[in-house]
Amino acid sequence: MYELNDKEIGAHLKELMNGMGYKTTAAFCRKYLLEINNKVNYTKDKLNEDLKTTKNTFSRILRGKQRIQLEQLPILSRLLCVSYEEIISAGKLYAPTKNHVTNYDIAQSHDRGVWDEYMKRKDTIFLNCDEYCKTVIDYALEFKNYAFIKYLLDEGFIWFVDPNADVCDMYGYRAGTSIKPKELARNYPENRLPTEIQFQDRLRTQTIALAIENEDYDILESLRAREIPEMHKLTWNGINPTYIYKNEHLIEAIANSENEKIIDYFSDEFTIMSINNKEITVVFPYLSDVIESMLNNKKEKSVETALKKAISHNKSTFNKLNDMIKRACQLYHDSQTEQMERLIKVCTETGCSVNDANMIKRFKENADNYSHIYSTFNIDKYNYVSFYYRDNGQYSDIITNICKVTSKKGTPEIKKLIKELNEWYNKIVSLGGEKYAEILL
Repeated sequence: MYELNDKEIGAHLKELMNGMGYKTTAAFCRKYLLEINNKVNYTKDKLNEDLKTTKNTFSRILRGKQRIQLEQLPILSRLLCVSYEEIISAGKLYAPTKNHVTNYDIAQSHDRGVWDEYMKRKDTIFLNCDEYCKTVIDYALEFKNYAFIKYLLDEGFIWFVDPNADVCDMYGYRAGTSIKPKELARNYPENRLPTEIQFQDRLRTQTIALAIENEDYDILESLRAREIPEMHKLTWNGINPTYIYKNEHLIEAIANSENEKIIDYFSDEFTIMSINNKEITVVFPYLSDVIESMLNNKKEKSVETALKKAISHNKSTFNKLNDMIKRACQLYHDSQTEQMERLIKVCTETGCSVNDANMIKRFKENADNYSHIYSTFNIDKYNYVSFYYRDNGQYSDIITNICKVTSKKGTPEIKKLIKELNEWYNKIVSLGGEKYAEILL
């Protein structure tokens, strides 16, 4: 027996929606309305009219403020590819089939012999999703069966990061599987796993979260645990947010870890290679979120470590940016001054026309006007900052990310560190002038 817990059900539904690619509640509600009205002439105007009410309903359900109704279950089950049991138990119960081997059963097993037999099957069932559109890896991650995931990685059945790849490509870290589909099944729709591994960073980041929870520190570097594929594609305009997958479970796993190595690992600066073979120094892209979670969970020792390292990174970033901007300004000043002096010399030797006099005046005025130099300074909404300038025909630049914390929680000592972190953040932002004044803390 179990009791319905509306809050847990709402949280589980939200996870399922995210897992199925619904980025907003509105996006899911549109699909829901189209599904329940698929046999009538359902116009776009009518959909927009119903959307507000449906969105309010599901917003309340996701917050645990309203209970799911019986008539909603069939549609939810179809759209989210899960059973009724999983929905109403908030992921605690499923409806497995017992008369044959299923992904669900294998994913719960801790028997190596069972795993070996399953992976050797000629029908390559490992590659297939079940009637709920879930693969064995999906279930193993849900059940937190890290031993099975580690087995798949250690035996080379899957990899989330290609060890032979120096940088990621447009799809990520070139993940894949050594299991090949049988010839007649290559184009079967249930043959989903290869593309799921390749295109969904969720699987890699969820495995990292499980590794942290199981204190498997040694595997983190091979999984590129601190990185996201989009970081390798950083430009002077910041990061492309289109395909970013932010794994909240990973953030919570780091924040709740008692392992000092793990806290240090995710708080330290590190370098990555961009797709242009440029070395970039960054910090974990969700370090600010980790710190906020640590503060919420009163992990004072861990948060002190993370804050000090974040402060060091912000301070270092400010000093580098400030020095580069000063250098750019000096180069520009010297260039304008040199041209002015050269023209004055010519004028002294050959006589000075009105145009020459006006040009000398412009050189003198421009020598101390640096406004255009700051136009190459950029901070995007994900706190990736960049600046570049030309030095003797070559570009010099910096691209990195910075941290800020909005939480007011913590001891007086922690609050002092938060204040220092945000002061360095504001100093960096201020380098960009009035353009970025609205994001100052």
